[in-house]
Amino acid sequence: MVRESRIYETRTRFVHAGLTLCLTGLHYAGLGYKFASVLVFDAFGRFPPIYHFFPFNMSRKLGPFVLAGAVFCLVLGTTGCGSRQISPVGAVERVERDSILAVLGQVSQEAIRSAFSKLENYSYQRYLRTEQYDVEDFSIAYTEHVVSVKATPEGPQSVITRADSGGAFNFGFFKRFVSENVSNADPVDLIPYVLEEDPIYLNPKNLDKYTFRVKGDTLMWDREAHIIEVRAKPDAADGLNIRKVRYYIERGSNELVAMYLERIDLGMLFREESTFYVHILPVAGGVMLPYNTRFETMIRTPFKRSYRIRTVSTYTDHVLTLRN
Repeated sequence: MVRESRIYETRTRFVHAGLTLCLTGLHYAGLGYKFASVLVFDAFGRFPPIYHFFPFNMSRKLGPFVLAGAVFCLVLGTTGCGSRQISPVGAVERVERDSILAVLGQVSQEAIRSAFSKLENYSYQRYLRTEQYDVEDFSIAYTEHVVSVKATPEGPQSVITRADSGGAFNFGFFKRFVSENVSNADPVDLIPYVLEEDPIYLNPKNLDKYTFRVKGDTLMWDREAHIIEVRAKPDAADGLNIRKVRYYIERGSNELVAMYLERIDLGMLFREESTFYVHILPVAGGVMLPYNTRFETMIRTPFKRSYRIRTVSTYTDHVLTLRN
């Protein structure tokens, strides 16, 4: 995966460089200022025009950079988009994969899919911490809350019983992608992000692009679970947003009790690397409710230093308050 990541990131940087060269040529030539503005605004929802940072009255002899940058961006951006040689799947690997697919087909997902909707009937305590790190992994800012949530017929009522914070969050160009409301105490249902209805790695045409492995057992709360891992192959990773998935399946009930997912999303001007984790646990009466969630994202851009955001939530002291 190291080789795959380096190839993926190198190509992305070249695309960024080509786009920058193209926009710079347009700006300096004085021929496409309005065109570039419309292009960037329409494509990215009023993304800040980086070429505003360049002086407008400089020489107009840089027009060739427009063509050079466009060709450079097109060639590097489309490299590898055609047919790619994928490592052949051997007989042993195919048998193992088919066996794992059969197991996944029998796993019960009902509890984890409905966990957050059932939470509305419960009062509970929630610990929430959000942190921001720079590219060197130094902490920039954090917020920490303990929230007491009471279920009522009118909806959940939240009271922050403890709060702490430090530093100042700085999202730069990407305020539209990452909310600055880091003190929001409302729970976020991550299930749609980690457990899609038709995941790309289970699509029959993509099966050969992933490896399927059983990774052993672990304890989830006080229950034994076995782990199934799905990982994108290094020689077939381009174009596959989902890079790694882990299913945590309780042995006794065959219930999916936790999910982990890694993905990479590429925009023209940025690259986002995200991880998601959701863990549910049984409460009184055997109902499965959220216990722990984690979300982390790293945003990389050629125009601003990269940064990482991490949010962790833990739910405890569940008490059934409303009965349907």
